[in-house]
Amino acid sequence: MIRAASRTMLHCDERGQSLVEELIALAILALSVGILLTSIYTGTAGVKAKHRQVSAEMLARSQLELIQDAPYSADPISAPYPAVAAEPGYSVNVNIEYWRASSETFISSLWDDGMQKITVSVSGSEGAILDMTCYKVDR
Repeated sequence: MIRAASRTMLHCDERGQSLVEELIALAILALSVGILLTSIYTGTAGVKAKHRQVSAEMLARSQLELIQDAPYSADPISAPYPAVAAEPGYSVNVNIEYWRASSETFISSLWDDGMQKITVSVSGSEGAILDMTCYKVDR
């Protein structure tokens, strides 16, 4: 008799959770983990893209500064402007257009009216990343 009295008896309202409640809790937990992993992946991809953009901008600005610091070259094909060393995974291209005063436009064939439009293009493994333009004047 003493043993029976020491045992704890369950009351009618003290039940465990049902299978449906457990599955709902598990689904909510799985959804939360999925959202967390997605946000981490998206953040990482954004940081990589921004790093790529910043590196391309740095290369383009460096190239333009080298060209701006160099003396004016009436024929940059025979006497090219200095070039920056590209970082691995990037390529830097320089395109020069020449001002033609009579038509007031820039043309791609060699012409020297004292002004050049210089466009620096930086591309990577995924394609073109950035184009920057400046003007060089014979002073």
